Amino acid sequence: MQVKQAIDEFLSYMQVERNVSVNTIRSYAYDLQVFEAFLQKVHGTTELQHVYNSTIRRFVQDQVIEHQTRPRTLQRRISCLKSFCRFCAKENWITVEFMVGIQSTKNR
Repeated sequence: MQVKQAIDEFLSYMQVERNVSVNTIRSYAYDLQVFEAFLQKVHGTTELQHVYNSTIRRFVQDQVIEHQTRPRTLQRRISCLKSFCRFCAKENWITVEFMVGIQSTKNR
């Protein structure tokens, strides 16, 4: 499954079934768009089954070093990816949860 398709399903789920706010949907959509662009740039693929724990670590490193992402924004992106990962596992789209072992950053 393509990451884009999984993102669309996830955002729909968050809006319809979880009834999260419009601002949360907007933020999650942007965060996941940033992640998808990273996958395309670094891996040349956006296949969901090609996302691993090491991919997430590289994404976090890229956000901090290349984009100077603020700690609070990085925390939100990690939280978003954790929710996205849980959703993908629940839907049986992945066999290994790629967010296992990824810690939220400390807010400084």
